Amino acid sequence: MNSTAYHHGDLRTALLDAAEDDLRRTPDAVPSIRALAARLGVSATAPHAHFRTKSDLMTALAVRGFQRLASELEEARHETPDLTALAEAYMTFAAENLGVYRLMFATGTRVEDDERLRHVSRAAYDMLRDTVKEVLPAATDVERKERTLAAWGVVHGLASLAAEGRISADTLDDRSPRNLARLAAALITGGP
Repeated sequence: MNSTAYHHGDLRTALLDAAEDDLRRTPDAVPSIRALAARLGVSATAPHAHFRTKSDLMTALAVRGFQRLASELEEARHETPDLTALAEAYMTFAAENLGVYRLMFATGTRVEDDERLRHVSRAAYDMLRDTVKEVLPAATDVERKERTLAAWGVVHGLASLAAEGRISADTLDDRSPRNLARLAAALITGGP
């Protein structure tokens, strides 16, 4: 067994990094804890101090993904506080992190079951809500809630379709995150 992999002092982070790396290479399959342990050169039982089950690993990966997404949304919102910038950041994240993105919304990572996951996923949603509030200041609270949910549905749907390669050139010539974000924002705000 390679003792250097464990002695760096942060096996949990190493496991998450290795799992994300695997998801980048093979977005369709979450690696097993046993496979990650073998890859890192630690005993098959060592990871269980951090993740009792594969579902625990998936949830931790989803938390990490939502933290990164929220950070990228916050950066986009800070630079240009509009729906197009936010939608573009969301779509770019989905395209560049397909395996983690899929996992963030997978059945095995239910927000009701984990407080951390609920909190970080809500932070991303709240940024969208706040942006809708800024771009539609005359809307009522009910209208804002409806538009926020619609915005999430449209942006998430387009991001998923694009990241999965489901939007063909026959459907849309410009399938870039910027153009898809522009379309999403126009649908939500009623603009061009």
